[in-house]
Amino acid sequence: MSRPLRALAVGITAAALLTSMEAPAHAAASACTHHFSGPQICISTTGEGGSANPGRVTTAWTNPPRDRTRATVHITEPGGFSYTLTARRRDGQLIASVVPGRLMHNGKLCARYKGSSRTACVQIINRN
Repeated sequence: MSRPLRALAVGITAAALLTSMEAPAHAAASACTHHFSGPQICISTTGEGGSANPGRVTTAWTNPPRDRTRATVHITEPGGFSYTLTARRRDGQLIASVVPGRLMHNGKLCARYKGSSRTACVQIINRN
């Protein structure tokens, strides 16, 4: 795929992540890796509480190998708390989401998929 087409696909994927959330709230933070020639990993938060108290954290692997139907995702919150999710294939991507249900510390919220060397991170800012 050419660079302009890959960039367009990544843009569409990021827009789809933000608009496909079940919560009607605005996006608090989002980011994707910028390696257009390899795996593209994205992470976003949504919710009324802002980025420090997201309603939902969603991750996507936009161009996984064709034979992958699931993947393990490692989420690391600011302050060191981490957990593991299972992403499932949807619309050609591997997608996982979770509702953390607690206030996060300032720092980076990151997602890394097993089988990819890329990590996507967003900055969490607690305004309280």
